[in-house]
Amino acid sequence: MSQRIKSYDIVRAVACLMVVANHSPIPGSAASSNGLFLSSLSYLTAPAIGLFFIISGALLLPVRGEASDFLHKRLGKVVWPTIFWTLFYFLADYWMNEVPLTFRKFASVPFSAQGNSILWFMYTLIGLYLLAPIVSRWLERASKKEVEFYLLLGSIVMCYPILTLFLEINESVTGVLYYFSGYVFYFLLGYYMRKYPESIKWIWLIPLFIFSLLVPIVCKLAEAKVDLLSLFWLLSIFVAIHSVFWYKLVTQFGERVFKGERVQRFFEQFSNLSFGIYLVHIFIMRYLLWRSGLLDGVHNYYLQTFLSFAITAVASFVVIWAISFVPKSKYVIGYSRKRQ
Repeated sequence: MSQRIKSYDIVRAVACLMVVANHSPIPGSAASSNGLFLSSLSYLTAPAIGLFFIISGALLLPVRGEASDFLHKRLGKVVWPTIFWTLFYFLADYWMNEVPLTFRKFASVPFSAQGNSILWFMYTLIGLYLLAPIVSRWLERASKKEVEFYLLLGSIVMCYPILTLFLEINESVTGVLYYFSGYVFYFLLGYYMRKYPESIKWIWLIPLFIFSLLVPIVCKLAEAKVDLLSLFWLLSIFVAIHSVFWYKLVTQFGERVFKGERVQRFFEQFSNLSFGIYLVHIFIMRYLLWRSGLLDGVHNYYLQTFLSFAITAVASFVVIWAISFVPKSKYVIGYSRKRQ
């Protein structure tokens, strides 16, 4: 898109900070005694990944022009940083955790995330980029009702963790809705919400959001025997509702709340660096901050988690901001900027 959408910068910033917050609690005995806090934090920050994919779909779909041109441009911004950070975490684990380097790990890089688990996001994004030109040919001709129909099918799959409590569901490759599962739902949802922004009404989105907040509370109080991880995680209908809520809230009101040229420039810069912040924050948090002992003297677990979040977020921003000035930094963080 030729004109930058400022509210999307704010959405990216929110999503990026959610990811850092999600990873901030330090495991240990204190964590085991703060289960409610940890589960609440995980649930409330889970929409981060959905928001990232929604923004990608909103900006990229439908793909114009030749598929080869699109893939050359988009994959270059993802593949090289993925390779760099895979090797980086290989070496970090080797030197700091004494994890051996094996041929199997290197040979597996094209097929699965290696080095650190957070790189799974990169592989999923690459997969969506590969699929984008195919989906786009359909979107160029699809009516609003057609798009809504396939989003409905994706929503049904998101409800599988609920439906399996009462029905026998085939979730394997032979399942009738198998090919409508996964993160492509968020990708297509981003296109839909950008093109038809008024179709999702606050009058029903707010009650759904409140309901999605109450369901896990009811499950906890009732001691329901359900799989909480699948029921309230990234590919559940409840987290999808949260993602839609945050997207609509920020795109509709974000620019009104965060006014001023300097503030908007900050969000634009944060958005440009969010890719790199995602990639480096685990190293800064878990390889450096947690091992430094800096937070060991903080005995209040809530304060300790907040400090873990705040220090990591600021340090990651500063590190990636500095890297962005380095020539060819786009191969490391997916973004380069010229010296002022």
